[in-house]
Amino acid sequence: METKKNTGKIIEIMIRTVIVAVSLVMIYWYLDSHFIAFGSIAGIIIFSVIALASLGFGFIKKAAQKLMKRKGGKTVIYVFLTFIVLFVIYSGTVLGLMIGGSHKEPSENATVVVLGCQVRGTEPSKTLKIRLDTAYDYLSAHTGAKAVLSGGKGDDEDISEAQCMYNYLTSKGISPERLIKEDRSSTTDENIMFTKELIDKNGLNSEIAIVTDWYHEFRASIIAKRHGINSGAISAPTAPNLTANLVTREIFAIAHEVIFH
Repeated sequence: METKKNTGKIIEIMIRTVIVAVSLVMIYWYLDSHFIAFGSIAGIIIFSVIALASLGFGFIKKAAQKLMKRKGGKTVIYVFLTFIVLFVIYSGTVLGLMIGGSHKEPSENATVVVLGCQVRGTEPSKTLKIRLDTAYDYLSAHTGAKAVLSGGKGDDEDISEAQCMYNYLTSKGISPERLIKEDRSSTTDENIMFTKELIDKNGLNSEIAIVTDWYHEFRASIIAKRHGINSGAISAPTAPNLTANLVTREIFAIAHEVIFH
């Protein structure tokens, strides 16, 4: 009996150690993005709580047992546990949809829509450059396709994202006649809305192929559908050190998109 008890204790310690180790790795991954944003803050908080809960499991267990004996205590615990389970299910489901959305094949002769990202002065940021290289590869392989470059000018940018994308792609040999600049947008919703206006104005194919980071494709497709546009994905890879940060932010952004739009 004592042996079984000791074995169970050892297994518990091993599980808790693994949980703490994984949590610390995730926290480092968020910090490795080298900038503080909603995704990194949320991720650090979540995994810090998980690590602390694992380290203080004995204390939490005793506190929960005491709470269970109080009036309404069971309800509080069940509601809390239900919330945790639902959040885990939601996050896993959304992550699956994000991965699936990044592999949605665009229709033949679709209009390419490159979604903008931060410009540093007049040069594309690392993320935007990766998107542009992805767009360049697709446009080079599909010489009949035209593209809308969508992104306005932020307060900390010297030129619009659309102009930056235009400069980059034309410098690599893409014909200016194949590129249309949309330089008013500041959100994904505006990217799609203003792009639709340009597509209608220029008589382009209303079926679009969205060039953006893989994790962003699913939400972009939801927004496109809301504007009456069918879309496919031309997914760009995300810099490894930014992935945890941006994917976490996107999980919450999708919930906001579904609930408030």
